[in-house]
Amino acid sequence: MADNGTGRKPPLRPRYRPPEPERPATRPASVWVVALLLVLFGALGAVIGALVVEDAVSHGEEARVVAAGVFAMLLAGTQVVAGVGVFVGWAQGRVLAMLVCVANVVLVILAAATDRLGSGQSWLAVAFYGALLFGLAGPKIHAWCR
Repeated sequence: MADNGTGRKPPLRPRYRPPEPERPATRPASVWVVALLLVLFGALGAVIGALVVEDAVSHGEEARVVAAGVFAMLLAGTQVVAGVGVFVGWAQGRVLAMLVCVANVVLVILAAATDRLGSGQSWLAVAFYGALLFGLAGPKIHAWCR
């Protein structure tokens, strides 16, 4: 930087930042819907994951079946936490919800590619998580989660 003759650098000019819109006074309906779907399907996934683990352990299945059930429970638990985060308005909750949706879409595509899921199940899951991603990327949820 140029010296102004006093041996000091000139003061920094503040950068202009456009003002951010205020958070809505009431929780938008889209936040209610997305958070409720995340929590309900996350809880359902956790219960199903627990049933898979219990059944695999009681029938002496391979360790990878038990690991898949535990992974499903962890992913479902993360989805519940993300749903609560979106409902409360945490920015990290929205990001976590988006990551969980992307992870679920990737896992569904992998399961469909290896013939572990039927095409109807695959399309339904991709459409569901795609709709959740669309809602999470929307302006109302973005404005709520700060």
